[in-house]
Amino acid sequence: MILRRRTYEKASPSRDAQKIYIICEGQEREKDYFEFFEGISSNLELITIPPENGTDPVKLMEQAIRTFLSDTPVYQIDESEGDLVWFAIDTDTWMEEGKILILKDFCNVQNNGKRYEIWNIAQSNPCLETWLYYHVYSEKPDHKEVSEYVSMKEFVNAKISGGFNCEVHPMYIKDAIVNSENNYSDTDGYPDLYSTQMHYLGKAILKYAKHELERKLRRVIQR
Repeated sequence: MILRRRTYEKASPSRDAQKIYIICEGQEREKDYFEFFEGISSNLELITIPPENGTDPVKLMEQAIRTFLSDTPVYQIDESEGDLVWFAIDTDTWMEEGKILILKDFCNVQNNGKRYEIWNIAQSNPCLETWLYYHVYSEKPDHKEVSEYVSMKEFVNAKISGGFNCEVHPMYIKDAIVNSENNYSDTDGYPDLYSTQMHYLGKAILKYAKHELERKLRRVIQR
């Protein structure tokens, strides 16, 4: 895989661009990753919302209420335009503590009676690095190999030559979707270890940015 730094000017979203809000658990890696797609296409307006007062699913839910559902919302969700809200979360200890279930119940309540699922969750087990790993590798991580590292983050940074580059690797989101789906399994709707639901969000992004991503990828390969 030949990698170069991305070189493109951000496009202003068109009036009828698909709007996707992403409330992410991480302050840095998640924000850096999703910002790659901000302005990549005039057909997509992607707004990344990093955590304010905590990273657990309940804190993110409370932040979402303030951001979208309060008397003075920061953003207005337009159902007629197909706006989407996604929570990008890790498994961490949140599942054992019942916090992911609380977030799921919240999304179900918000989606009740709507013509489509506005509120969505993409959970990664154990963390976002599972999704990042699948941008490069098609096989599920070897648990013994992962166990040799302090964290999944360190494993992925060591496994990918030079570490995951948020200015380049997101361009391979189409590969990540395929690899993630092929290795996905869950228990009662919760992703098993080294599985991630990020391919669902990835598809929503790719749907509106596919042609631009393919063009940029061709330019990278030709260099």
